[in-house]
Amino acid sequence: MSTDLRVVIVGGQHVGYNAARNLSKRGHDVVIIEKDPDRVAFLSEQYDATVIEGDGGRRSILEQAGLERSDVFAALTGYGAMTNIGICTMARKVQQDIGTVARIDHGEKDEYAGLVDQVVYPEELAAHAATNEIIHVAGGGVQAVEHVTDDLTLLEITVAEDAPVANRELQSVAFPRGAIVVAGRDSNQLPGPEMVLEPGLRYLVAVRTDISDEVVRLLRG
Repeated sequence: MSTDLRVVIVGGQHVGYNAARNLSKRGHDVVIIEKDPDRVAFLSEQYDATVIEGDGGRRSILEQAGLERSDVFAALTGYGAMTNIGICTMARKVQQDIGTVARIDHGEKDEYAGLVDQVVYPEELAAHAATNEIIHVAGGGVQAVEHVTDDLTLLEITVAEDAPVANRELQSVAFPRGAIVVAGRDSNQLPGPEMVLEPGLRYLVAVRTDISDEVVRLLRG
């Protein structure tokens, strides 16, 4: 796969439009397929790229979009998971080797394993962003860097002055099972037994979601 990608996106509403903008800013070539004429007019005015009016589930439209010379195909419509999976299936019939991404409307990602290469659940990502901002406004010193799975989260935590672990070596801290410090964020230091958890510095912690509150209390007090 080339560094500069050619990506075809079906669905030019908020998710598809913003994904296309982000990809374009990174230098990738993006084609948007959208069947709403009013939305097509908006996209054509606002977005300097190829916009095709039509049904992204139709073979003729996909061929018009040039799938045979594209790297990735993303079905990001708001019509539900099975619609987007079906569109990706049609894309694979047009171009067998193209990478596929489908937007889903609930968090059971394992249900779609093997049907497409990747799934995306925008509402879940938005919820994590909202959670981070709520905690930030409250001065919480905790940010979810990545929601790895439903059971595992990567947190960025700033050690508080009065935290139970403040100024202690990592080897002396009894973290609960399912939590591990993976890096010192500010020092780019890989953790070792003698690494000191310094107040005011940020650390990346991989933690099971069900014990995240316990880990936060250790580092924040």
